[in-house]
Amino acid sequence: MSEHHILVIDDDERLRLLLRRFLEESGFRVTDVGSAKDARRILTGLAFDLLIIDVMMPGVTGLEFLSDLRRDNPVP
Repeated sequence: MSEHHILVIDDDERLRLLLRRFLEESGFRVTDVGSAKDARRILTGLAFDLLIIDVMMPGVTGLEFLSDLRRDNPVP
């Protein structure tokens, strides 16, 4: 298994789980969450090598989340 840890953020559970399964089968360590709020919470305690973010989420969009995140975190 790869040491690379990926965070998948998507409100569509079916797509999120499909992407998680694909990435895990490709050897990556994956954490997935369903909202920007959950992503913020998990980012306070874990470091990731890559974020995959859904652009169109209810509440805080992926672009808003990313814009806010970029103030403190350079993760790709």
